[in-house]
Amino acid sequence: MRTVRTTCAYCGVGCGILAKVGEDRSVEIAGDPDHPANHGRLCSKGTHLGETVGLEGRLLYPEVHGRRASWDKAIRHVARRFADTIARHGPDSVAFYVSGQLLTEDYYVANKLMKGFIGSGNIDTNSRLCMSSAVAGHIRAFGEDVVPASYADLDEADLIVLVGSNTAWCHPIVYQRIMDARARRGAKLVVIDPRRTETCEDADLHLQLR
Repeated sequence: MRTVRTTCAYCGVGCGILAKVGEDRSVEIAGDPDHPANHGRLCSKGTHLGETVGLEGRLLYPEVHGRRASWDKAIRHVARRFADTIARHGPDSVAFYVSGQLLTEDYYVANKLMKGFIGSGNIDTNSRLCMSSAVAGHIRAFGEDVVPASYADLDEADLIVLVGSNTAWCHPIVYQRIMDARARRGAKLVVIDPRRTETCEDADLHLQLR
């Protein structure tokens, strides 16, 4: 089986994956022990990535009104409906909400289509929206939108503060590194969150804001 070194796309941790590609779209997934983010560990989502590459239940060709159509017909249909809607209600009657799993080049094309061709700014993506509060916090605290730490810092920290993050659920691999730091070095964990999440259960201090 051919092994492909790749990255899990589910969340922002960016765990390294070794994907062994077999016949009939079969893929065996394992964590990459040499990757600096996860050191071979994977959460339940990453572990089951191989189950997502099958063709069962997927749309394998274009359909218009529930019936199979050629690509040319489907694209003409979409273009015509866009043109009719824009002519009747204006460019701002159209909006795009784009996935968080696209590449930079894909986002560029989507933005060119919406802003440059259709003529509206009504485009957003999960990758931007889900980080909007963190971006605002980074700019106010550090003057720019930049993550001020690395995963390796967790291994050396004496105090780790989580603000509004249920890391145990949302980023379980990072949370395991935090737990390792606590067990190995006695690092303290403070969670600031109005909710009492699973992350709070292991915290030395939970500051439950009202």
